[in-house]
Amino acid sequence: MQRHDHIVSLVRDSGFETVTSLATRLHVNVSTIRRDLEELAAAGALRRTHGGAIPPRDHLAGLTDTSNMREKQAIGPAMAERILEGQTVFLDSGSTCLETARALDRQRVTVVTHDLLVGQEILRKPALNLVFIGGELLPNRTHMWGPTAVEQLNQIRVNVAVFGASSVLEDGIYGNSAYALEIVRKIRSIASEAFFVADSTKFGRPAMYKILGIEDFTAGITDSLLAPIKAASYPIPLIRAEVASG
Repeated sequence: MQRHDHIVSLVRDSGFETVTSLATRLHVNVSTIRRDLEELAAAGALRRTHGGAIPPRDHLAGLTDTSNMREKQAIGPAMAERILEGQTVFLDSGSTCLETARALDRQRVTVVTHDLLVGQEILRKPALNLVFIGGELLPNRTHMWGPTAVEQLNQIRVNVAVFGASSVLEDGIYGNSAYALEIVRKIRSIASEAFFVADSTKFGRPAMYKILGIEDFTAGITDSLLAPIKAASYPIPLIRAEVASG
């Protein structure tokens, strides 16, 4: 059916579509869209969520960076063990934050995130609470941004914020997109303390936009492939998680 093909295309391009938005775009009523989504979900073409649909798991997984996974799988648990029972923690988007979510096994922890993949991971853990930040989703991205997301964050406070980074320099963390600036800085303003997680290849890598200053962080978590002398040159502690051999 042509309408089904159009729905799948819209969901895959945006990463998330609501029932209402699909009904408006396709000029049909919401009951028709709900039936379409149920049929498409049963066929594995998308996944139903409350109020809408997201791409199938393999599509979202393809949007994450799978490089340096041994390093990231060391960093994730090292960060997760620093989150205490009863805390509220924000987890940023990105593959290293996703590894932190996978390793998180504390009781009575509330996770706040704007990332679809991190949110899905937390949903698999019944001992954890999830607060998902909505907003706009850029094509081929898994995280929300924009004024709606910022407005939600105005109502929240967290104990710990965990940020990913495209680049780490001695004066802060950097990224290649300006879209993240407002929401990341808002998140830092509502957190009592912050950490960044970044594998050793991110240190010294060129990037365009300074996201946060190094003084905004309690510590950074990286991997043991970062030279000790390099780690010691930073003005905050850098915790070097041991990378498994193999």
